[in-house]
Amino acid sequence: MKVTKISLPIFLALSMPASVLASSCEAYPAGIGAVLTPTPNGPKIVSTAQVSLPVDDYDIVEAYREARIEAKAQISDFLSTKISKECKIITKKLSDSIISFDSNGDGKKEVDISKNKKILCNYIESTTSYLRGVSDIGRCYKPGKFVKVTIEIKPSTFLEVYELNNYLNQ
Repeated sequence: MKVTKISLPIFLALSMPASVLASSCEAYPAGIGAVLTPTPNGPKIVSTAQVSLPVDDYDIVEAYREARIEAKAQISDFLSTKISKECKIITKKLSDSIISFDSNGDGKKEVDISKNKKILCNYIESTTSYLRGVSDIGRCYKPGKFVKVTIEIKPSTFLEVYELNNYLNQ
């Protein structure tokens, strides 16, 4: 029985990163969003995303995964965004009515207004990118509130992944 009580905390401590168990968001350095920073070796992109936790029992690992995906999407959006506009014309039948008016004094003109048009437009934004060399550089957890994840792509990690892919292809 003592082995079970002692082994569970040890298992949790070894299986979960320390930042998941004890990292505070009070002095978290990164703001939400993607930021491009020039470096001597090329540009570095850092992205931080925050995901709300509806209750304290929410799966923390899943929340971190969701925040990491959102941070990647921010980088992808920063690199390339496609926006489109789609409009639909909706015509509704109204009660038949005839409006009569005098046009330039030449006689009466009747107009049958039996339809009302509405134009509804949707804006659709999408982004797709292949991100290579993404590494986690920070995360925090505020119990019952949110998690934050910060990732980066820097020239050295991008080149390492590129070289690894070339090696694996040979």
